Amino acid sequence: MKIRHRINNIIMGIRNGMKRFPITIGFSVLMTILLIYFNENRFELSELIKDRLIRVNMVVGMAILLSVCIDLLKENFFKDERSKILISYIAGIVVLAIYYLFLLKDFSYVSIGRYTGTMVFLVLAFFYIPRLKRDKDIYEYYVVNILSNVFLTAIYSIVLLIGLFAIFFTIDKLFDIQIVGKVYYYTFLLVVFVFAVSFFLSKIPENSREFIGYKFPKSLRILLSYIVIPLITVYTIILYIYFAKILVSQQWPKGLVSHLVLWYSSISVGIVFLTNKIVEEDRVSRWFKKIFPKIILPILLMMFISIGQRINQYGITENRYYILVLGIWVTGMMIYFSVKGSLKTIVVPVSLSLVVLNSVFGPLSSFAVSNFSQNRRLIQILNENNMLEGNSIVINPDLSLDTQEEINNIIYYFDTRHSLKDIKVLDDDFSLDNTEDIFGFAYEPHMSNGHREYIYIHTNINEEIIPIEDYDYFVNIVSWSKDSFSIDDIDIVYEPENNILTISDNDGELVKIDLQEVIVDIYNRLNPSTGDFKDKRTVKEMTYNMENDKIKLELIFTNFSGELDRAKDITDIRGNEFVILFKKK
Repeated sequence: MKIRHRINNIIMGIRNGMKRFPITIGFSVLMTILLIYFNENRFELSELIKDRLIRVNMVVGMAILLSVCIDLLKENFFKDERSKILISYIAGIVVLAIYYLFLLKDFSYVSIGRYTGTMVFLVLAFFYIPRLKRDKDIYEYYVVNILSNVFLTAIYSIVLLIGLFAIFFTIDKLFDIQIVGKVYYYTFLLVVFVFAVSFFLSKIPENSREFIGYKFPKSLRILLSYIVIPLITVYTIILYIYFAKILVSQQWPKGLVSHLVLWYSSISVGIVFLTNKIVEEDRVSRWFKKIFPKIILPILLMMFISIGQRINQYGITENRYYILVLGIWVTGMMIYFSVKGSLKTIVVPVSLSLVVLNSVFGPLSSFAVSNFSQNRRLIQILNENNMLEGNSIVINPDLSLDTQEEINNIIYYFDTRHSLKDIKVLDDDFSLDNTEDIFGFAYEPHMSNGHREYIYIHTNINEEIIPIEDYDYFVNIVSWSKDSFSIDDIDIVYEPENNILTISDNDGELVKIDLQEVIVDIYNRLNPSTGDFKDKRTVKEMTYNMENDKIKLELIFTNFSGELDRAKDITDIRGNEFVILFKKK
């Protein structure tokens, strides 16, 4: 009876959710129908129709979030005012139409980035719209309730999906009924967009529900106080040790530091947010809320120094903009947590949603700021190399390789992220094929996107006869073998981390060879301007000989690999395997 009662409660809850959010569930059903239609007809549809259907699906996905936000606004501010309700729905339709017609005309980097930002804004708005007028409400408990319902919805949906898949699989195997793969896909769509959406919406607390007296889940409190907070504390100590190392070595942090600090500090904002209402009854949370927002500020300063160096060197791009803006928001939240006694935690999602919206729309968006920054950087490079006369570019074929690469980087950025027409100093009809005519050097995209050219050269030593009558010892050095050997009184040590080979005996060092220099010498002998450097070479071509008053030695490389710089010189040896033939004198 309990199971039957529980199932009835779920069904009744879903029914109530449909009454409360009929438009949202309608859009979810429409999304399911459109995705099934697209899958059934994708081979018959023209590319134009496919493109339009994908854009329609994206807008319908946005409509699911937008409609639930409008319904929550209605419940919270004008539940019984029909004119305002009608205006809000019409406004929603207008927003979706404008987005489809003008903001999602293609699938460019800017369009997808703006769409993603809008979806994030709507998700954040969903979390705070129902509680904007609740001065005495405990907002953290509302968020915990919503997150619990997300988890519960995911569990129910996964169990239902696995159960249905198991039924289909069993029927297929026992009764020899061919259930095609698309049935599983369509079932997934129905569970996600019909059942999961309806179930979750049925769990959203009513606008009239008060969370005063709500009990913080004990399991979540234990997770935060005894697992998450200690882990964050250890991570903070590690970053402080690294910060001390920087001060001692006077070597400022690398770009990776920005990401490590940013995501850790962003998560920390959420932890402070969640622990805000349990500090009175939990000592660990109380000390964390009191101390952590202050001690993280020097670490955030280190992050700003790191990203500032990258911006100063390469200008602002969308990724650096997001790191910078999110870092500023995190810093603002930590200062707010530090100076404010009684926190109004709804400030956290409201402020973040406004930051997200500003980042993808308007003159201060990531796209506008990055566009301006990269244009200014290009003009600066051209001025420094006397390549600008008024608004015209002066050809300079003698630019350094580094400067050519910088210009290539900027052209590649506009070509892949925006449009070549956005480059202010170039005509609207500029194309990549014109680069050499305008700048004096060819456009090389593999340099501009940060990729280098790699080489791998090898020989098959087993296919040739190797004379060894002049030598006493043969040693084969391979990547998976040990890197030190002892033969009679001779010690051979290979240090792969710096490509150094040392041979010594009881009397001392016989020879010490820098294999980096040896490989460069072999590479240069292979005529790099005309050779094929991903092909097999002869043993003779891959051999290096040397002799001194203590030893006669021959190195035969079975393979080596490395990276080429812009001048086609090998600069970074990534791996090598070789044979050593030698004889003491």
